[in-house]
Amino acid sequence: MDKERQSFSVLPYTHSVVRDLAWVMASPGLLQCAPQTLVSDDWCREVLIRHHDDLSALDNNPAPLQKALAQCRSQRLGIYFEQLMLYWLRDILRVEDLQHNLPVSREQTGSGKQTLGAFDFLFRFQPDGPLQHWEATVKFYLLKTMDNGEQRWVGPEGRDRLDLKLQRMFQHQLHLSQCPEAQAVTPALADKGVEAAAFIKGYLFYPLDGEGTREAYTAVAVPACELSLDHLRGWWLHWGETALPGALADRRWMVLPKDRWLSSLCLSEASADVLDEAALGDHCHRHFCSSRVASPRPLLVVELARQSGAWREVSRGFVLPPQ
Repeated sequence: MDKERQSFSVLPYTHSVVRDLAWVMASPGLLQCAPQTLVSDDWCREVLIRHHDDLSALDNNPAPLQKALAQCRSQRLGIYFEQLMLYWLRDILRVEDLQHNLPVSREQTGSGKQTLGAFDFLFRFQPDGPLQHWEATVKFYLLKTMDNGEQRWVGPEGRDRLDLKLQRMFQHQLHLSQCPEAQAVTPALADKGVEAAAFIKGYLFYPLDGEGTREAYTAVAVPACELSLDHLRGWWLHWGETALPGALADRRWMVLPKDRWLSSLCLSEASADVLDEAALGDHCHRHFCSSRVASPRPLLVVELARQSGAWREVSRGFVLPPQ
């Protein structure tokens, strides 16, 4: 982990929801080059610094943020991510004319409406400024070698791919404002033009070799895109086939529920959720070998070390079912 990523990972906030909000605001994006504009990492870091007092106030009293998040009943991580973004734009940046998840559809004779898409976020930084259109996503992808020998970034359960996600975002979602149907839904699209940008956050996970160390991999091509050198990263392995990474004598582990996948973990030394390596092994054995499910879901685990009187995250990775 380089110094920039390390300094970002040590977020000075106690409450996990505030840490997640800060993570959404300023964690490194996955890309540094793309066919359309990306929301700048430098701008995001400046915003985080500028609004440190707002975040500190929330850390002292997280009730306003917790109340806003409680209004959404969905447990999906992507929805949680968007709700944190909504709070950031509405309550911290206080943008103008904010609209979220605005659907666009087309009337079809005899068959009702055809959904063309939805704007993730529409807003203005200033009342007389151009309309901003942000498409946002948070993703966790594993570098895998496919049957044909190609390397691809694939979701933990193999259901999606980074290249296909980016293709849809840059070829369809970010062009939605150009549709006549979209301009009918939001006439403001035609006022002073639209500035469209992608907001892409998450982690990329690299495979381990047989000795439990990260192999050197060349960058996997993603059409017309370039991965950020600062992207957040982890490791992955198949349970029982590769040793867990790390060489700390007094490390601990935690299995992360999905709503804790965003910001780096920081727990009190007395936390009951912390596992030693034997307890983690028992947990994984029960999950993968005693489950009645044919292919149990992967587990995201975090390696922890004692730092400044707390257990702090030093690495994270996916443990997949045995092959």
